[in-house]
Amino acid sequence: MQSLPVDKQLLRLYVDGHCTKEQLDLIRQYLHNPAYQESLDEWLHADWQQVSAETFEPEPGAAGKYRQFLTLVQPAAPAPVKRIISPRWWQAAAAAIFVGAIAWAGWQHQQQVKLENEWVYLHNEAGKRTEIVLPDSSQVYLNAASDLRYNKNYGITNRNIILEGEAYFIVKHGGAHPFNVQTGSLTTVDIGTVFNVRYRITEPVVKVAVAEGAVNVVEHDHPKDSVIASLTQQQELNFTIADKRSNVQTLPDTAPIGGWRQGILTFHKQRLGDVARELEQYYGITIRFSQPQTADILITTVIDNATAAEALDIISITAGVTLKNSGKEVLIK
Repeated sequence: MQSLPVDKQLLRLYVDGHCTKEQLDLIRQYLHNPAYQESLDEWLHADWQQVSAETFEPEPGAAGKYRQFLTLVQPAAPAPVKRIISPRWWQAAAAAIFVGAIAWAGWQHQQQVKLENEWVYLHNEAGKRTEIVLPDSSQVYLNAASDLRYNKNYGITNRNIILEGEAYFIVKHGGAHPFNVQTGSLTTVDIGTVFNVRYRITEPVVKVAVAEGAVNVVEHDHPKDSVIASLTQQQELNFTIADKRSNVQTLPDTAPIGGWRQGILTFHKQRLGDVARELEQYYGITIRFSQPQTADILITTVIDNATAAEALDIISITAGVTLKNSGKEVLIK
């Protein structure tokens, strides 16, 4: 780097405080440009030697002049940079957020549609009973020889159950969606309750019985204007599928409702053929009649936590028939 000489007379004017604005700008160059450093050092050294050999009286106002000097020679503080955000940047960002929100909503919708078409299936063979806890913590006791299903959006977009067979429901209160049980053409709508539903395609009647609270039973295709029955505690609906006739009866107590969960099977003036079918499903056995008319015998009895052999003995005594047991197949004579 080539050295540049300083103007000594200008420096003297500066020291004496007589510089113009333009001359001060040149002095700042001497102080900050390395090219003047060597010449400036020589001038300062010579001036120091001269000054140190002289005797001075304190100059009035010297301190103020020194502060003025510092003010002049110190580089100005950089002005804060204000970031200017282009309106176009905000528009692009808003557009990106909007597009992202639309994409997210679309993805969510696709996921819901996908889950709406995916089902959870539960099936019990004859002789098997299970207890199920649904995603909303509602409990279901699924009887033997029964099917239950719900889609994977259960608890998110709906609380719909499709049942074929028999189940006892203890419904979790609250939630944004009503708890519905569809059985054939009927839908049982929970109003905060415990109830039992029985619907088997081999039987002509759908039964809904309430142990606690209340339910509405409606036609599935016209739920708003076709309330078949509003049931409260201890009431049971019997709906005949063929002619859609229905009647509601009040039960003596709630103990028989879902009693099968506790091993209690109650029969009241029922055909022996229907009782035999119930025992087949409950115990997973096969029962045949040697004479068809025997199936029309009406019996009333309660089987309380009995084994299959004990239950058959009770039926034999109650109906006055004889049984021939060969493994899992039973012949009623």
